[in-house]
Amino acid sequence: MTSCQIKEQDATDTLNVANTLDVESFRKQFPIFANHPDLIYFDSASTTQKPQIVVDELLDYYTNRCANAGRASYSWSTQLTRDIEETRKKVAQFLNCEVKNLVFTGGATDSLNMAALSYGLNNLEDGDEIMLCQQDHKSAVLPWYNVQEMLQARGKNIHIKHFTIHEVGDYDLKSIKAQLSPRTKVLAMAHVHHVFGLDMEVAKIREIVGDDVVISLDASQSVGHTTVDAQTLPVDMISFSGHKMFAAPGVGGLYIAPRIAAKIKPVRLGGQSPVAITENGLEYSAKSMHQLIECGTLNIPAILSLGKAVDFIQSVGIDAIEKQLSDLTVYLWQKLMDLPGLAFAPGIGICGCDSGFGIISFRFEQLAALDLTFLLDAEKIFVRAGDHCTEKSGEEDYLRVSMHAYNTKAEIDQLVEVLQAATN
Repeated sequence: MTSCQIKEQDATDTLNVANTLDVESFRKQFPIFANHPDLIYFDSASTTQKPQIVVDELLDYYTNRCANAGRASYSWSTQLTRDIEETRKKVAQFLNCEVKNLVFTGGATDSLNMAALSYGLNNLEDGDEIMLCQQDHKSAVLPWYNVQEMLQARGKNIHIKHFTIHEVGDYDLKSIKAQLSPRTKVLAMAHVHHVFGLDMEVAKIREIVGDDVVISLDASQSVGHTTVDAQTLPVDMISFSGHKMFAAPGVGGLYIAPRIAAKIKPVRLGGQSPVAITENGLEYSAKSMHQLIECGTLNIPAILSLGKAVDFIQSVGIDAIEKQLSDLTVYLWQKLMDLPGLAFAPGIGICGCDSGFGIISFRFEQLAALDLTFLLDAEKIFVRAGDHCTEKSGEEDYLRVSMHAYNTKAEIDQLVEVLQAATN
């Protein structure tokens, strides 16, 4: 058994007991907390910290077997090719989808752009409509505006319609019904909102729009700490990033449902693309979505790290992670409620839900959110303030606290103590 395998076994033995998370043991798997014992990290919606088995995998690639995959016949190259495909199988199983429907990308933004371009450019016609929410992450919104402009240059006028966020923080279903028409072809949405932190009710939206509308789902804030099942989520494309689920930056995934696979065309081609140049144009011979879409040298170490991140999550148990994160969210909400001058953003602070996904956003009447981040930074408490990559609404920026299962109630107490002192 290798040292890496021993560490993975240790994680399984110490972290997953009766599906309850041992937070102390969990935290010990992250070297960042040993190196910075005074750090309180509340920005996991931006990126997560990395467990030791992920760090070890990156180090192993760069120090023991750095080579390109799929380009040579020597042992390092061929082994890396096999390792990448084993990782693909592992991630596909994690998402409950077939391997042929999973594409590795450079991250969620890359996935969301790929979804818009590879489907939208080849299937939308003059007069068709796209539905989206401007309060979602720009990476889920702007690619469809890009498609609109590119198609306009081809003489096709595509209309974009906006649905809104309900005052409690999920999508306003009446707004979706009002914007829906027979020309609606695509709807882009989030699984869990990156500012408001609520489940955005995919199943209800599918019921409203019907089976013919293609749904592109941004799962950046759900993969890794709640179940994302491609077979039960009624969507056609799922985009996610690795670095928000304990893997290295520079890798993500795009799931493409079988029902639209034949309608996908690549927007980038490279040396390994299965394409022949004929008198009638390009002829594609890909048997899977990743053969069709992936090109060039992949981010090999990041992909391998994604496999280790999946191993880590499964050793802990996704249900245990979700429960820990939900408990922390409710606890934070209850502690924040009594602070003077605090106004919650839509989300658990408004809806009063009994569960959550680790994200709460708020602001104070008397203090700017950005000023508070500097104050908290001085106490080694890392949070985020700003527009959070959404379209500016004219409101003051929110301070966002985003947690993961390595956070504790004691850290929340320290955060609230600093905020209380700052607002008195």
